[in-house]
Amino acid sequence: MMNLGAASPVTPLGVTGRINWRGLALTAGIAAIVLAAFANSVSVTGAIVTDDSDWAPKLYHPALMLAGAAVALRGRMVRPRVELLVYFAVTITATLLAYTVFEPRLAGVRLLVPLGVALIGTQLGRVSDARTVLRGCRIASVVFLIIVTVKNVQHVPAFVAYLANPLGHPDVPTLSNGGVNIEATWLALSSTFLIGTALFIPFAMAAAATSALYASRVGIVLVALAGCAAVAHAWGQWHATRVARVEPAVSAPSQRGRKRATTLIVTAAAAYAFGAAMVTVRQLGDPAYVAQRFATIGEEPGSMGRLTLWRGGLRVFAEYPLGVGVGNAMPMFRRVIGVDVPEGNLHNIYLQHAVETGLPGLLVLVAFAAMIGQRLLASRFRDHLLIFVGGYFVAGAIQFSGVDVVLWLIYGLHCGVTRGGAGA
Repeated sequence: MMNLGAASPVTPLGVTGRINWRGLALTAGIAAIVLAAFANSVSVTGAIVTDDSDWAPKLYHPALMLAGAAVALRGRMVRPRVELLVYFAVTITATLLAYTVFEPRLAGVRLLVPLGVALIGTQLGRVSDARTVLRGCRIASVVFLIIVTVKNVQHVPAFVAYLANPLGHPDVPTLSNGGVNIEATWLALSSTFLIGTALFIPFAMAAAATSALYASRVGIVLVALAGCAAVAHAWGQWHATRVARVEPAVSAPSQRGRKRATTLIVTAAAAYAFGAAMVTVRQLGDPAYVAQRFATIGEEPGSMGRLTLWRGGLRVFAEYPLGVGVGNAMPMFRRVIGVDVPEGNLHNIYLQHAVETGLPGLLVLVAFAAMIGQRLLASRFRDHLLIFVGGYFVAGAIQFSGVDVVLWLIYGLHCGVTRGGAGA
């Protein structure tokens, strides 16, 4: 006889599980904010703002405001990590003290923007979890790469003209503030989010190809460092499994087959695109130009310009060791050197901090970077967000200004995910 009272082991069709709408919303929100932070040249109107001094509202401004309002309405706030508060306390105080002697600048507000971004990121990380945050960052990275690629396809004539007479970098608009070099850097750094997935190799290849097209040396170097981080990450995962004396999870045969097929297809497509791009480059111009830029470091205009900036920055720091205030680095540089250069920063976050916030700001930044390095080693490169932040501090030796929104957003998310402070 049939046991009519027994529960059926068969799950009814269409009732296999509930959709996690909260998780989907958080993933989409984090992806949108990270993507908007990468594309920090795009204004709220959709136009690309090329001037770094332009204070037009950017796309990430309303995104962060909405996220901040959402976490504020939630009511429960988490205290950020102590080192984050110490860093901003020191740099803001040093800037305010410098403004009592030197001209106050509206650029000083840029210290408050990353502070607010870090606080919002911390709250977002706290209401999410590590998997949701990482998934959002991965989605943002892939979408950013797709948008950059589509944008570049629309400017093929500019690349053709550049390859016919390569000098410096191609003159094309960028979604990231700071030009093609910065855009290539963000692409290279964002590949770290995909470490351990089937998309890492094709994404890294695409980022390297874009960096080569941009003639960006730092982009290529960072892709290579991301590859080293991927090896260290794999070793860390293996070591953690071995120490725990737990056999790694084994996927079902069909699932493993699908993963292998996906990896092969995506990698083959990326390799084909990379090869096609190289053939096109060979037909239109000199494919060895990027290699020549590596060989002529210290001799060509790009590196010579950086050397000039660094020498002048060191002279300003030697003359004003307590700092001249945020926004006064380049005016003081021009006064001390007597040369006008079309640059908005010193292309070195450590020297930038030394000049603007003095020895206190430099020391707190170096301590911050050293702490990130120590945490990376302790985690055996298993924390993707920390790998991204560590890569930023490496690239910061020749790029950036230290107040980039993406950095503090990612670090804030890391603070929230790791429960960096006690909830209030």
